[in-house]
Amino acid sequence: MERLRRLYPDPVVLFTVLLLFLIGLLNVVSVRVVPSLIEGFDPAVLKKPVMFLIAFLLGVLLMSFTAFALNYRKLNNQKVIYGGIILSLVLLLLVLIKKAVLGKPIDRWLVGSSVQPSEFSKIMIVLFLAYYVSRKGYITRIRFFGWAVLVVLAHSVLLMLQPDRGMAVFVLFLSWVLLWIGGVSPRIYAAAGAIFGVMVFFILTFSGDYIHRRIEAWRDPLEDTFGSGYQVIQSLLAFMNGGFLGQGYGKGLQKLGPLTQADTDYALATIGEELGFPGVLFLLILYSVLIWRLVKVAREVADTFGRVVVIGITLNIALSVVVNILMVVNLIPPKGTPLPFVSYGISNLTANLIGLGIVGAIYKRHMDIRTL
Repeated sequence: MERLRRLYPDPVVLFTVLLLFLIGLLNVVSVRVVPSLIEGFDPAVLKKPVMFLIAFLLGVLLMSFTAFALNYRKLNNQKVIYGGIILSLVLLLLVLIKKAVLGKPIDRWLVGSSVQPSEFSKIMIVLFLAYYVSRKGYITRIRFFGWAVLVVLAHSVLLMLQPDRGMAVFVLFLSWVLLWIGGVSPRIYAAAGAIFGVMVFFILTFSGDYIHRRIEAWRDPLEDTFGSGYQVIQSLLAFMNGGFLGQGYGKGLQKLGPLTQADTDYALATIGEELGFPGVLFLLILYSVLIWRLVKVAREVADTFGRVVVIGITLNIALSVVVNILMVVNLIPPKGTPLPFVSYGISNLTANLIGLGIVGAIYKRHMDIRTL
């Protein structure tokens, strides 16, 4: 543990993240490499696992550097916060420009299929709301919070236009919960909730047949077996094939074609099929430990800005885990939410590691203060 402490102030968090990533990497290898070994090895199948590993190693180095080198209080600065928000909005706008130029109906990536600005926007919104709450949380007039609400709505609208309606709703809900946890007055919290609620209603109502098909796939996947209900059915079949103890590592069948997102959004289904209930339970225990440690850090932070930042980053991870699990077992309509540190995705992995780097910087600062 002492060696891990040299890389990150809280070795339990780092060790937990390492285990989660190893499960994710093994799952990517199972999905991408194992079938190739059976059919005839093709070196090209190593591309995803190697990229995932490199992204994690670089992300951990960045997380470690951020934790030990960053004075997080310098983030609580108007120029830094608004500069980050402008950059976040510009990147989301560039995605829409790219989409229009290439004539794509859907485009959520800025570069290829690896750089997804929305993942970094979530971290920026957490920092922005923490800054705003720490500066104006005692104010009871909604007009003083109008700008904060507008910034969140602007992000939500740009995400909706990609279209990534699930992420747009996710950002609204995350922001609403953060305002409540940040301790703003009930009047402002209620008003912001009403505005965000109207936006969610707009997203769900004026999204054409897209949302309707997702809801129908959730209510009755068998109604459109080879259409909107296809991925849900294949996910449930993966759990059924796995049974209690699983088929064994690398022996899953759904990943061979039927489950098209076996190493990304539906990674949990593959894990359930191959490792069974013990594998899924171990994964849930790891997430519980990670979230528990992050909540512990938040409770020890004295200043409002630092505490809200830690809670916001924790919520981002926790909500992603909950949404992904509920989606995979069809308890909520399908929504493309990756499983943090496990699902293949360079942007999601990097953004979460940066978020933990900021948490580490906050934790280290308060540990140093307590030892004085």
